Amino acid sequence: MRQFDIIRGVSLLPQRVHADARGELVAFEEFENVPFVPKRVFVVKVDAPGPARGGHANSCDELITVLSGAVTVEVDNGSERATVRLAGHDEALWIQGGILIRLCGFVPSTILLVCASERYKDTQHYDEARPDLMRAACPA
Repeated sequence: MRQFDIIRGVSLLPQRVHADARGELVAFEEFENVPFVPKRVFVVKVDAPGPARGGHANSCDELITVLSGAVTVEVDNGSERATVRLAGHDEALWIQGGILIRLCGFVPSTILLVCASERYKDTQHYDEARPDLMRAACPA
């Protein structure tokens, strides 16, 4: 699948949705539509709009997709900034380590699925973008 670069270190990855009379299925597989080996998977549920989440850069890569609802993702790599609205499970946002992430503009009952390339205990968090942590080139 083709990726769409948003800024250096951030790419929008289309996801293959398998749909039939029973419903829809999106599978997440390492190095297919997840450009790394997921070591941590978690769900974020936001029942009502409120304060932003995130507001930090991570030392690991993350892949964020919306299971229901919608969210605005603000990203900053230290020299470029962009805003992406995620509103469906047919796309995922790949954010490399070092990118400052801020999640805001949630619609009620938003559920996000996040895959991370490292376990929480092995991850560092930073108050500003850390471009030195980004990979030289995106392999996906």
